Amino acid sequence: MYKKILIAFLFSTLLLFPGCRKEEQQTSAQAALPSLTVGMMSAVDAAPFYVALEKGYFQEAGVAVDLILFTNGQNRQTALQTGQVDGAMTDLVALITQTEGDFKLIGTLSTDGDFPLLAKPGLQEKQAISAGTMEISVTNYLVDKYLGQDHTINKVYINEIPARLEAVVSGQLDTGIFPEPFASIGQLRGLDKLFFAGIPSESLNIIAFTEKATQTKTIALKRFHIAYAKAVEAIGQDENLARDALMKYIPNLPGEICLTIKVPIYQSPRLPSTPFIQEIMDWTSSVTGMKYQFSPTAMIDSRFIEGL
Repeated sequence: MYKKILIAFLFSTLLLFPGCRKEEQQTSAQAALPSLTVGMMSAVDAAPFYVALEKGYFQEAGVAVDLILFTNGQNRQTALQTGQVDGAMTDLVALITQTEGDFKLIGTLSTDGDFPLLAKPGLQEKQAISAGTMEISVTNYLVDKYLGQDHTINKVYINEIPARLEAVVSGQLDTGIFPEPFASIGQLRGLDKLFFAGIPSESLNIIAFTEKATQTKTIALKRFHIAYAKAVEAIGQDENLARDALMKYIPNLPGEICLTIKVPIYQSPRLPSTPFIQEIMDWTSSVTGMKYQFSPTAMIDSRFIEGL
């Protein structure tokens, strides 16, 4: 009887050990992948990155990616400067002002998002308009582009999106500019969501990494962008992948807006053109009063999207 028990134990052990070794090998392989930690913002631009995470495209490309969602730009900036993240979603105006400082970021990929106006019905019939925006921000640039030619604009600078939205809903302001999907929340509350075709002429949004990351994590960055390209292709086949990702990963979005979120056409990896960057630099200079001495190409690095 004792021999039978011993044989059974040895046999079960032989079956168990190969499974353990296989699991250890998989864990070891995952740990061996080059890694990146990247900051996301609560905007539709984030969808392809979360789709890449959900579908396993990062791992297939050979990079371990941790995505951290930030709800405001200050926390994102602190995380970048303290090394908590290697890079993050940002925009050209922020990148320009950042490049002027001591802590340098490098743009590697334009992302796709929308900044609609929210307003009570009848906005276009008004000549003088009060608009909620942020001062040194792409939203300020877009208010000028959207309304500057046909209206006199009284700008009211409100940094926090919820406070800006309440000012428009309550009628304290005629309009405000908001990133999607938060614009859809305003639409749910009875505001018109207004888009302006062809504005901006190129994307204002960009993924930027620290200068250190672009120098020391080149393999990880290339693979990160490969996975992004694959996610964009997948969303092109089924835009509900983007909607599902946004609803899952951005907290506190009401379920009613799922189908009203305007999903942009996510484009293959690219960067903004030199003339467009220069246009935004000139506009930013007009707001800050600073003359930026660096060239537009100093802000971007196309190595990681070449061939994609």
